Amino acid sequence: MYVRKYGLKAYAFLGGAKTCTVESTFTEEQERYINEALTSLTGFIVGKYANCPFADRVIHYYVHSTAPFFVLAMLKSTEETLKEYLEAKPEDSAILDAIFRVAGGEGFRDLMRIYGVRLLDGILTNTKVPQPNNLVFVDIHDCYRQDDSGRTVSAKYEVWCPGRRLARAYLNQCQIAAQKLVHEHGVRFAPSTSEEFQAFPQELSIYMKQSLQNIVAPVLQRCGVI
Repeated sequence: MYVRKYGLKAYAFLGGAKTCTVESTFTEEQERYINEALTSLTGFIVGKYANCPFADRVIHYYVHSTAPFFVLAMLKSTEETLKEYLEAKPEDSAILDAIFRVAGGEGFRDLMRIYGVRLLDGILTNTKVPQPNNLVFVDIHDCYRQDDSGRTVSAKYEVWCPGRRLARAYLNQCQIAAQKLVHEHGVRFAPSTSEEFQAFPQELSIYMKQSLQNIVAPVLQRCGVI
């Protein structure tokens, strides 16, 4: 989608790659469904359609369960939000599966690993944590291809999906949560990045994919998709 839309500028997304091949892309109808779901989920994140804003969930989990680990509170809040969203909009289950598992495992992981993990310490040290200028949900998958000699070799391909507005809303809510934890709940300590991620039993993107599969699969089964 991004290569098609932005042409040469899209190579900025590709880490300096000089060439790339777009093997398939979303149809206009699929793009519309995805964008509608992203807009709806963004409304859920900011509390427009949900029981509470995402920031309140993060604060609740941090105070009652995960302290001093802020990213763990983000993760639990994300799982809870996705569950509530699918209860309200089960028809979006396949789209969420595409966004967060097929396309977004690594992109969403990086929201937490690169940006979210620094928010609490940023408030404590009065250091601004910038948001990404460009963000897509992306995930790498294994496959097999034929090389120039005709041999079958292992390879990889990426699945991309839009996500900038959702990512900004998500990080803004996490920023609000970090501010309230410091200024209203008296938090005075933030673990190091390595300490934050030692709290996880496995690599974050793998955990997110499995978690989302567990959330989405029952809904897809009820709808007769799987």
